[in-house]
Amino acid sequence: MTRNERQTAFATAFILLITYLCAPVAVHAQSDGVILWNRLGSDAEVMNSEIGAGFGIHADSLGGVLYVPGKFGNALATTGGENGGGGYLTISPDLFYPADRTRGTIEMWIQKRIQRFIPFQTPLVAIFGDQLYDGPFGPNSIMVYWSDGYSGLGGLEFDITDGSNNHHKANDLGWDDVPVGQWVHVAFVWDLAGIDGSVDTMRIYRDGVVVGSHTNPIPNVLDDSLIQVKLLTNHAYSRFGQPTAYLDNIIVWDQAKTNFCHRFNENPASPPELSALISGKSGPQNARVWTLTLANKYCPAENAQIDGLTLTQTYGAACTPVITSPAAFPLSLGNIPASGTASGAVTLDFSGCANSARFSVTIAFSANNGAVTGSKTLNNQFR
Repeated sequence: MTRNERQTAFATAFILLITYLCAPVAVHAQSDGVILWNRLGSDAEVMNSEIGAGFGIHADSLGGVLYVPGKFGNALATTGGENGGGGYLTISPDLFYPADRTRGTIEMWIQKRIQRFIPFQTPLVAIFGDQLYDGPFGPNSIMVYWSDGYSGLGGLEFDITDGSNNHHKANDLGWDDVPVGQWVHVAFVWDLAGIDGSVDTMRIYRDGVVVGSHTNPIPNVLDDSLIQVKLLTNHAYSRFGQPTAYLDNIIVWDQAKTNFCHRFNENPASPPELSALISGKSGPQNARVWTLTLANKYCPAENAQIDGLTLTQTYGAACTPVITSPAAFPLSLGNIPASGTASGAVTLDFSGCANSARFSVTIAFSANNGAVTGSKTLNNQFR
C-alpha cells in the first residue's frame, strides 16, 4: 500500500468512526407489544420517548408547548392558533402507528379543561392525528379529536379512513358529561379482523370500560406515510385562548388491547402488585394451621406461590417452631385475578413455645413464573 493509499484508508476509517460516535444513540426500555411510550412531561421527555421514537415540537410566534401537573409527573397542555398554529407535538406516522396498521391500541390519560365544545365558539382539539380542517394533505388515516357535534358526531370521535376514503367512526358520546379537572384514562382500539374475536372493529375505552364501538367491516387502512401526526393541537385555538385539555402518558401498542389494568402505573409493563398477610390461625399448639393469603391489586397474576416462610423470635423464652406442612416450598396458589386473593395453608408445630412468645414472620412470594417477586414481614406475631 502506497503512502497516499494509507492516508486515504486512514481518513476513511476516521470519518466512519466520527460518524458512528456522533450518531444519536437511543437507549429505550422494552415492553412486549409496546412500540411507543412517552411520559409527555417536559421537552426532554417528549423528544426522548421511553420506548420508540421521540416527538418533534412545533412552535410559532406564540411559543412552544406547555407543561402542567399531570397524572404522573407533568403533562402536556394544548396551545395553538388559527388553523393548527401554535405549539403541539409532531411525529412521522410510520414511527407512531403500528407497522401492521390493521390492528393496534393508543391509550393515554386526559383531563378536560372545559366541559364541552360549542360549534363556532370553542376550538376543536385533536388528541392525535390531525385536525379536520388542517392541510395541505388532509387528515390522517387514524385520528381522534374532540368533536363539537357539528364537526363530527360529538364527544370523543375515533376515525379510521380506508383506502377508498371512507370514514369509519366510533364515538364516546358521554365524553361531554365527564367532569372538568378529572384525569380520565382513554384508549382507542382497532382490529380489522374483529377485536378479541368480536364483530367490533373499533372501540373506545374510558377508565377500562367500552363506551363506544364500530361494528361495520373495515377493508383496509389508508396509507398516510407522508402526513405528520400531530399530538394535542387545535383548530381556531384563538377562539378560546387557553388550554382546553391536558394529556399524559401516551402508549401505542401493536395489538388490540382489551384489558387496561396497567393504567394506574406509568410504566406500561406494570406487573401485578401482590401483598401478603396471615388471614387465619387455627388448630392445636403442635399442629397450628396458618392461612397465608396473597392479595393482588391490579393486573392478573399467573402461577402465584408462597416461596418461603421464616419465623424469627423477638420475645419470650427461646423456642423453635417447625413447619410440618408443606414438606417443602413453594406452596402453589394458582392464578389471582385483579383485585382478587388466593390462600394456602401452612402447618406449624409450636411445641415448647410459651403463649408469650412473639415472632417476626417473613412471607416470600412470587408470580408470573418468577417475573414478579416480593416479601412481606409481619411483626409481633404469636402462635
